[in-house]
Amino acid sequence: MSSTTAAGPALGRTTDFLRDYGAIIGMIIVLLIFYALKPGFLSPANVANVLRQSTILIILAIGLTIVMSMRGVDLSIAQVADAAGLIAAILIINGYPVWLAFLLPLGFGLAVGGINAILMAYVGIPAIIGTLGMMFVIRSGELLATNGAEPQILFTLPRGITAPFLFLGQGSVGPVAVLTLLAAAILLLTLVLMHLTPFARQARAVGNNVRAAFLAGIDVRRVFGLGFVVAGLLSAIAGVALVSRTGIAMPRGAEPYLLDAFAAAYLGTLASRHGDMNILGTFIGALFIAFLGNGLTMMGLGAPYRFALNGAFILLAMAVGALKRRN
Repeated sequence: MSSTTAAGPALGRTTDFLRDYGAIIGMIIVLLIFYALKPGFLSPANVANVLRQSTILIILAIGLTIVMSMRGVDLSIAQVADAAGLIAAILIINGYPVWLAFLLPLGFGLAVGGINAILMAYVGIPAIIGTLGMMFVIRSGELLATNGAEPQILFTLPRGITAPFLFLGQGSVGPVAVLTLLAAAILLLTLVLMHLTPFARQARAVGNNVRAAFLAGIDVRRVFGLGFVVAGLLSAIAGVALVSRTGIAMPRGAEPYLLDAFAAAYLGTLASRHGDMNILGTFIGALFIAFLGNGLTMMGLGAPYRFALNGAFILLAMAVGALKRRN
């Protein structure tokens, strides 16, 4: 009788552990399978390469997570990244200073984020509709600016002109890529923003219960709108970083990152005991998506497999999140 009694709590603890961390363990197992099939998968050189390439996804996914943590959504993040990168490339090609090629795209991201904030937080347009409309508006502007999706090529220009701009995406500080340092800085700053500031407390309140937050005296519209502003700024940073890494800018170049960003954000909820959106979890999710894509590429499997797995992971994360909230 005593052994049966002892087995009950042990089984319960095991069940709770698997519910809370089983998906994370599953991710690790997937990566170990890739390593077993392709030993070079976890080589220092390949890991460093994936860390560098994952920066754009990490930044976009963190911006999306901030909005989604307040029960919003921003479908325009990839298009903002596209346009910001195009603006930077056009400025460089036309001989403008490098500092302007960095600052003007960031101003564009802030402006789009501000417009989204006004439309969604103050006018009251549903976020999924408003940001979808913004996505198409920006896409049309890109096509007009590039004469119908004409690529803006930087890597063929004299290195003396492009070197300062391309350093962000292709340079390194010692053994560490600048892009990796950028991802670490963005992660640190957003962790501070979402955990150690008054905005963090207000955002959590809005995400948990909008009506209760309003009755507590929080300016719900301002807080909700600020999420879109931050997402717009981060998207612009990601777009500039992408063009700096590849040396080419073209409309819709960042669009594949949109699904990956959603997958990373939802996978990040698996790192939370209650299935909540969180910055650190999204960072882990983005790294997993990046390593997953790299592993599939090494095995000769293309984008269709990656998209299918991303969709499956989103459904899995939502299902596990629902189970966590139920318990």
